[in-house]
Order: sequence, then C-alpha cells, then structure tokens
Amino acid sequence: MPIIRWSDENLDATAIAVNRAAPRLRVELLPALLAAVGAAVVGVLVVKSPPAAVALVGLIAVAIATLRYGTFAAAASAFALLPWMVTFEGVMPNQVGTLIASAGAAVLLTLVWPLEFQSRLIPYGAFFFVGVTLGHLALSSDKEQFFQAAKYLDFAAVALATTSTGGRRLMPRFKRPVYGSCVAAMAVQLVIVVAGLGKVGTYYHAGERLGFTGEAPHPLALMTMVIAAAGLCTSTSLRKGLLFALGAVPSAFTGVRSALFGLFAGLVTFIAKSDAKMRAALVLLVIAAVAFATGALDVLTHRIANQGNEFSSLSTAGSGRGEIWTAALNGWEHAGPWAWGLGTGLRSIPAFELKELGVELIGHSDIVEVLVQFGVIGFAGFVAIWLGLLRSPSNSIILVPILAFGAVNGSLEYVSSLMIGLILAACFATQRRSSG
Repeated sequence: MPIIRWSDENLDATAIAVNRAAPRLRVELLPALLAAVGAAVVGVLVVKSPPAAVALVGLIAVAIATLRYGTFAAAASAFALLPWMVTFEGVMPNQVGTLIASAGAAVLLTLVWPLEFQSRLIPYGAFFFVGVTLGHLALSSDKEQFFQAAKYLDFAAVALATTSTGGRRLMPRFKRPVYGSCVAAMAVQLVIVVAGLGKVGTYYHAGERLGFTGEAPHPLALMTMVIAAAGLCTSTSLRKGLLFALGAVPSAFTGVRSALFGLFAGLVTFIAKSDAKMRAALVLLVIAAVAFATGALDVLTHRIANQGNEFSSLSTAGSGRGEIWTAALNGWEHAGPWAWGLGTGLRSIPAFELKELGVELIGHSDIVEVLVQFGVIGFAGFVAIWLGLLRSPSNSIILVPILAFGAVNGSLEYVSSLMIGLILAACFATQRRSSG
C-alpha cells in the first residue's frame, strides 16, 4: 500500500479547494433552506387559513415560473389563476381576483409594448373611456370606487393589448396554459356540483348548485358561459359538444338566466359561422343530451316556473331590473348637463337605488352602468372598444355571449370572468370560422 506524504504545498492546495467549494455549497443549500421555510409557512397556514395557504403556493409557483421562463410566464400564470379564483371565490379573501386580473393586464401590456394597431377604433375608444375613468378616480375617496375603476381599466388594458399588432402575434401562446386551466377548473366545478358540495339553493332557492363560489352566482355564471363558448372554437364536432357542455352544465346549475341568454347567443353565432350545418346540429344534440342527463336544466325550469309573473310589468321584469334601470337613469337625468356628458361618477348608481328603492344595488347592465356613471362621452368610448373587439380577429363566438350577458346583467363588475373571456377570444382568434 503506497504511503501518502503531505507537504506544505498539499495542505495549501486543499485549503484553497475547500475555500472555493464553500460558497458553492452555501449557494446550493439556499434553495433547500428556502423550501424548508416555505413548507413550514404553508403548513402553518393550512391549519390557520387553507385559502391563504393555497394563495401562497400559487404565488410561489408564479414566482418560480417567472424566474424560469420570464415575463410571459407571469402573465400566463395570472390569467390561468383566474378561473380558480372565481370557482373558489367564496373561500378566498375579497378582491383577490381583481388584484390578479390587474397584475395580469399590466404585465400583458408590457409584453406587447409599444402598442401598434391596424385600426384606430379601440385606441380612440380607450382614450375617452380611460380618460373619464381616471377623471372620476381622481375625485374618489372610497375603496369601492377604486376597485370599480381598476375593473374598468383592466377591461380597457386587455382590449388594447389583445388587439394590438404585438398582441395578435403573442396571444396564441396563452391558449394552452389559460384554456387548459379553464377546462381543469370546470371539471372540478362539475364534480363539486354533481356531488352536491358547497352551496345548494342558497341564492334563488331553485335548487341551484354554486359550489364554493361567492355569495352571488353571477361571476361563476359568466365564467362558465365563456368557457362553454370557447369549447365551440375547438377542432372536432365531438370535442366542441363535450367542451361546450363542460362549461354549459355548471352554468345552468347557477340558475342565472342571463347566462342562458349568452349561451343561446353564442350558439347562434357558432351556427351562423359554421360551414357544416349538420355537424353543428350534432354538436347541439350532444349538448342537449349532457344537459338532460345531469339535470342541469331542472334548475332553470324551476326558477322560471317560480317567477313566471315577473314580466307582468316593466318594474318587475328581469328580477326587478326594470325598476333598477329606471332608478339609475332617473338619477342621471336629474344630475344635470355636466353629468349627461361625463357621468355621475364611480359607484354613484347604488346611491340612486338607495334613494328611490330603499336598497343599494348595482346597475345590472353594462349599458346602464357606463352611461349613467360615465355619461355620453365615456359611453361612446365603451361602445367604440366593443365595436373594435368585434371587428378584430378575436373570436366573436366568445365575444358575443359576453356582450349579451353584459347588456342584461353586467360583465364589467365581474372582472375575473371578463378577463378570461377576452383572453380566450384572442387565443382562438385564428379560428374565426368554424370547421364544423
């Protein structure tokens, strides 16, 4: 066995090697240490507040994806989180979805900046709409006014980003992560409602199944309706029918008739754009069979039967929307010429409803809300944005249901669901004509 003799040179070389390895060792141990700390924090939050634990895990995942894949991953992660925020809105802190939507919209703008457009309709419309929003925001002092302004600005920002020249090139990359997340969220929601978990019959008392969404079913109804419409933009007839049903069935379970109106508008648009009418009819048969088998239509028929006399007068029509819209428009009319042009301000409609009806209510229509709160100038900008969206490559099969829902119920208030719709419409822009 050879004898190893250590000299001073050997000792010096060993010391140098150890000193060089020490920083590398510390760097390699840092991720393990951070992971251990993160696991401990998540473990504590699971006991104290499960929603907070889920939110923390989501934030960590977004941070890792951003560091690994860049700014695109941040935007894609934000929009992919939105369907889960709506599905579990009832167990999440208030306005988390709004904050995530705002973050996603801001990052998306940076990705497509500088903004260039083939048509000036949306930029001009956004100029007036955003200008009036910021003007009223400068005069606001209540947090609810700030949140409403954020929702309106998110709408304008995503409309600008997705229809810009850079946005048209970028948006197809969002299809896989965002639509995949939407499909997964719908599958979970369908399991929840079929199993009878969460809230059952708590809003309309018509047997609706809301799962773990917020107190009101409208954000969930808008989101499920949008995801159903996106299913019609996929490839084969069978896939269209099944993916449409995956969103339409949870939508019917919400009991929100505005969603049914939106789904009908989406189907009409799909059939009008389809070259193969017989295949389109096959899609409808698949949808009807799934809806009948799950009992989803029973909720809507039960609710319609319970409120069969509501259209006997204008004031009671649409669950009282007639008198809600009348009170809002009366408040705007009496506010004077300045308000006719620039509106009565953010969150002014609930004050009109309280004065005339004795209860604070939102406008329940994007047309009424924007016209009353932003006046003719802001409303003209809003209309121009929507006209630009419908004329853009964004898929009208998804946009038309959103527009229909917004006209009779309002979509701007439910910003997470609205953002999902605008993003999916842009993702499926290359499939503007159905292949049947």
